[in-house]
Amino acid sequence: MIQQFTVALMLTSLRILGLFLTAPMLSFRAFPMQFRVMLSVFMAFMVMPVINSGASIDLPATVMMSFYSAAIELCIGAFIGFTIRVGLMVVEIAAEVLSFLSGFSYASTLYRDPSLDSGLVSVFLNLVALAYTFTLNLHLVFIDVVLQSIKTLPFGSWPTEWSMRNMMILVSESFQLGLIVSIPIFLAYLMFNLIQGFLGRTSPQLNLFSVGFAFTIPLAFLVLNLLIPEVQSIVIHAIENPLSLVRNGVEMHLGR
Repeated sequence: MIQQFTVALMLTSLRILGLFLTAPMLSFRAFPMQFRVMLSVFMAFMVMPVINSGASIDLPATVMMSFYSAAIELCIGAFIGFTIRVGLMVVEIAAEVLSFLSGFSYASTLYRDPSLDSGLVSVFLNLVALAYTFTLNLHLVFIDVVLQSIKTLPFGSWPTEWSMRNMMILVSESFQLGLIVSIPIFLAYLMFNLIQGFLGRTSPQLNLFSVGFAFTIPLAFLVLNLLIPEVQSIVIHAIENPLSLVRNGVEMHLGR
């Protein structure tokens, strides 16, 4: 019994830890790794009565505390967190487009350093999106999904709904939604570039680079003023597909 309890505790904590490693709202740098490990073990210890009380979850005799079983449980939690990151890619695409067109990330186009942030606007919109995920209690929703998967998804099993095909569909849908959100940004800067080109034809002696760059930054703040009130609805629509994919995998496995 002690061996079974220890194995179930470690596998459960690894599944929870996978979420803490990949979910954007739970894997930021201000959340230390030591605290994440301790919190995952504590949450696993709290759900152990659920595992041992009913027949919904039985620890198979073939499941041993090996690297393979530990990797499967870690990948289950990491997949749930990664789907959240893919869903929030919608905001990141719109932020990258606005940061590039406004000129805040002009230096990164010449010298791309992966260790540095892409632009001020991109960082700001990502922080706003993360703030809305906390206000909407989405972090609690996905933690609840992981805890529910412990009751419905046996150890060592991978849902068939979490296939590569469904993941590619999720990535394509998030990318399409990101481009749809970026369309007003494209239109605003397209109109500005058309006006700038018209002025360049009428006044050739005018230095359009210095004048135009001075107007792109206030235009970025105007676009941000129009975009920020809609970030909450964007986040809700962006999380719908990842949440449905995760829940379909868990519920269909329960149906079997």
